[in-house]
Amino acid sequence: MVKGTTYENKNQVKKDKEGNEEELYGTILSENVIGVTHDHYVTFYLDLDVDGPENSFVKVNLKRQETKPGESPRKSYMKAVRNIAKTKKGGQIKLSLYDPSEFHVINSGKTTRVGNPTGYKIVPRATAASLLDHDDPPQMRGAFSNNQLWVTPYNKSEQWAGGLFTYQSHGDDTLAVWSER
Repeated sequence: MVKGTTYENKNQVKKDKEGNEEELYGTILSENVIGVTHDHYVTFYLDLDVDGPENSFVKVNLKRQETKPGESPRKSYMKAVRNIAKTKKGGQIKLSLYDPSEFHVINSGKTTRVGNPTGYKIVPRATAASLLDHDDPPQMRGAFSNNQLWVTPYNKSEQWAGGLFTYQSHGDDTLAVWSER
């Protein structure tokens, strides 16, 4: 993604009284060409039917539990607090380093040989969040980047997180809109 500029070299960029350069919103790549600072988001659509269609999304919050004095030589331990999403809002996840969680899709009607519900663990990897204002037109079209994970009931017409043609969308046919229903 590039844009034109009158600058042919970085040493031509104007500076204010404090010596700060004019904001170019990118980097000079060649004479009269700026590579614009921008981002890319990749979405994955997963239709998980774990041993049938009766599935639930479980957010497992990992919490520190303090021990009582004299209870243990340890000061604390970790515990898992499981919360089954009851609404589409409950399936919207913003990842946080300081709020560690696990994410499971389970079928509580089916169990493994040791009695646990059958399911999958979703393991998100390196992710990013959009820095744009939610009312900025590109963000309205790409509102799926407001959260790193969205869990919704299956609906055949809701296949594309940013609408069928994201770049041409007005933001009215996106995952963020569907999740408000």
